[in-house]
Amino acid sequence: MFKAYNLLNRIWCPLKSTVRNYPYPINFYNFLKNQPHTRCSVLDNGLTVASEERECYNACVGLYINAGARYESLFENGIAHFFEHIAFKGTRARTKALLEEQMSSIGAHFKCFTTREMVAYYAECLCEDLPLVVDILSDCVFNNCYSIADIEQQKCTVFLEMLEHDRDHNELLSDYLHSTAFQGTPLAQSVMGRSSNLYNFSDCTVSRYVERLFDPTRTVLVAVGGVKHEQLLCLAQCYLSKLEPTKCVDSDEYRFTGSEVRYRDDSMPVANVACAVEGPSFCDPDNAVMDVAAAAIGGWDRSQPGGQDHPTAAARNASLGQFCDSYKAFNINYKDTGLWGVQFMAPSLKLEDMLYTIQDQWMRLCTVITDPELERAKREVKTKLLSKTESCRGTCHEIGRWLLYNGYRPPLYERLQIVDGISAKDVKQACDRYIYDRCPAVAAVGQTEGLPEYTRIRAGMYWLRL
Repeated sequence: MFKAYNLLNRIWCPLKSTVRNYPYPINFYNFLKNQPHTRCSVLDNGLTVASEERECYNACVGLYINAGARYESLFENGIAHFFEHIAFKGTRARTKALLEEQMSSIGAHFKCFTTREMVAYYAECLCEDLPLVVDILSDCVFNNCYSIADIEQQKCTVFLEMLEHDRDHNELLSDYLHSTAFQGTPLAQSVMGRSSNLYNFSDCTVSRYVERLFDPTRTVLVAVGGVKHEQLLCLAQCYLSKLEPTKCVDSDEYRFTGSEVRYRDDSMPVANVACAVEGPSFCDPDNAVMDVAAAAIGGWDRSQPGGQDHPTAAARNASLGQFCDSYKAFNINYKDTGLWGVQFMAPSLKLEDMLYTIQDQWMRLCTVITDPELERAKREVKTKLLSKTESCRGTCHEIGRWLLYNGYRPPLYERLQIVDGISAKDVKQACDRYIYDRCPAVAAVGQTEGLPEYTRIRAGMYWLRL
């Protein structure tokens, strides 16, 4: 018995390390590496075709165009959003009734959206209906009939949307933040545009805008799902190869200005405030670092548990001191600039305390943040990256944006490895460049009387170093 015990002691070697010590199991990275990569091709007229094949029976296909509020003149601001409402109302080859019949017969979901520098028209359908869907999308976008009756009818619809937009305090705050941060440049313009511009829109103005900016060199056709790249390339050759480049010139200059705008409305129960600095662009290597920094600040509202056990310091201070009703950090990226900051809602008497709490956490990011504090933030960023690509629609939007801004979409596992490699030193250096002693842009709506003056807000953007 004693000999057998000694033999077991010599043979048995305990496991010194486990897979729990790694951010991901090794097999997970191998799984991501073996996933189909994004394949890209360029037609003779400059239009980009991209696809990502998946083992499924459905697909998401879309046209992503480098247009939007940023490329609109002052008198046509809002026209890209307005074109959404008449895009699927009829074409030169299809009447409105025929178009609606074809769209309903295949059961596909046709949708569109407009941002400040991108317009997207996409559809979710079965793989067998992909040829007809690409035909409909290209026909509606590049061969629209611009019906005068539909244009006049949709003006009333868009005007009601404008009224609803103005009632949404979050959307209103975002418009104010852009208008003060990028004042005097096209990036300050709202996606909805002005109501005075709306009633001047006609078939001529809309068609002239589409012909100028909906250029094949600024367009990406993306499909994600059970579709071969060769099939999508043949469809693009059939329906989109005849488009001719227009050689339009971009007027997309920008300039960040540290400033503030306040809209006082004491009928609101709280104040909605956003404070931001100029952040990195979408393709900047610092973008991943600032994403981790924003996740370190985190977010919180009264529906969540708070107190001493909350993992983020800003949420602990806000909940214990009852400084705010909610707050969230954000990192908004454009192709050449960005906005990095925090939005919060708080009563008038607590605005100063909450603002200084946020600025104190910003200074901690610049000076004393540690690697253990960043582990939770890095996991949160990686979770968001994975959730964006979980569906065909999310992946389709991401591919379209990467190809418009960068011309190349890096594999997912490379982006996760970049996040894993971010250290506290990287965060300190990036935050020192973008946050420390920088002039912020401040926008506030509601009971703004208790918000400190801008000079005091600016003074809170640095710590005295000894």
